[in-house]
Amino acid sequence: MDLESLHRIGRLGKPWGHQGELTVHLEDCDLDDLIHSGSFFVDIEGQKVPFFYDKLHDKGRAGVLVKFEDFNDPQSASILVGRDLYAPPGHLADGSDESWDPEEFIGMLVRDELHGELGEVTGIDGSAKNPVMVILLGEQEVMVPLADDLILDMDPEENSLLVRTPPGLIELYRGGKE
Repeated sequence: MDLESLHRIGRLGKPWGHQGELTVHLEDCDLDDLIHSGSFFVDIEGQKVPFFYDKLHDKGRAGVLVKFEDFNDPQSASILVGRDLYAPPGHLADGSDESWDPEEFIGMLVRDELHGELGEVTGIDGSAKNPVMVILLGEQEVMVPLADDLILDMDPEENSLLVRTPPGLIELYRGGKE
């Protein structure tokens, strides 16, 4: 993925509660415009670093809250306070492509342009606005966003899909496997 295609959606605010959630000050988009799980990129000293989140929700007067994986208390999450927040291509709800049915990808063999063969799509997860392919890589499930910008080629005759996974995604899964 080209980091130039990231869309700045706002800035991270102070921690909220005791679970490591952070407030999000959205700019030029609303909570309804975003998918509610996946990954955002955070600008850390000029580098766009991906962070997976499993919760994005409205907390009334506190505003929008995000809960990043691996940040389970306010102290650890505080390193992200004040940093710009970016959404990857296809992460904004209004950028989704309705021209194909995600279920059509089940059973396809997925190859990544950099990492080679990843495995077979065994299911689709996520939401209608942000589907995610569940790919069986060995004995491990790998979650890959199903976005137009990440699909390079589809060959119906070979029942295969060529993708460009976000930087670091496959390494995350392979690193966790070792």
